[in-house]
Amino acid sequence: MKTDEEKREFVRMDVQIPFLYRILSQEEAETTKCPTFPDFTYFTDFIAGELADLDQTISKAVDKVREQYPEIAETLRLLEQKVEINRERIDAVYQNEEVPLRWVNLSATGVGITANVSAKKSDKVDILYRLDNTTPIVLLRCEVIDVTHIGGTRNKLSLKFDRISEKNMRDIVLFLQEKQIEKARRKKGIDKIS
Repeated sequence: MKTDEEKREFVRMDVQIPFLYRILSQEEAETTKCPTFPDFTYFTDFIAGELADLDQTISKAVDKVREQYPEIAETLRLLEQKVEINRERIDAVYQNEEVPLRWVNLSATGVGITANVSAKKSDKVDILYRLDNTTPIVLLRCEVIDVTHIGGTRNKLSLKFDRISEKNMRDIVLFLQEKQIEKARRKKGIDKIS
């Protein structure tokens, strides 16, 4: 009997690449087209909205805690300030239209990501990625194949590209082959040292 890895048509590998995503409900996906050009605000406005909603939820929860446990509430406020400082740094990155690096599990037919948001199999996910500086930015709509709860608010999303060009598939295959060769060379170098 073949394992899942042996059944795969294309190699799959964890890589760190510039990557953004936006989750859309089935209804939103029907009315919102995935951009055909690198539209950073399409992704950053979504992220900013999610952060603002989360900020409000956290503040309300801390206010409730403050009533009975003022010391704990103060600690939570300090953590909230720390998060806000990091958010300001993220905003600066987005204003410069730099796509943040993110670890993804990439193949020529789809991608696996870890997200701090909930998603359903009926949702769609628009992604923006760039393999390296020699390839163009790619925008694709994806189908949610699986959602695995990891813990807390973290979920692992398995995504399948809805429509991907042969060229983009080839670019991914070549990119992953190069990464495998790099990994083998590093391992070989480590083995020589040992």
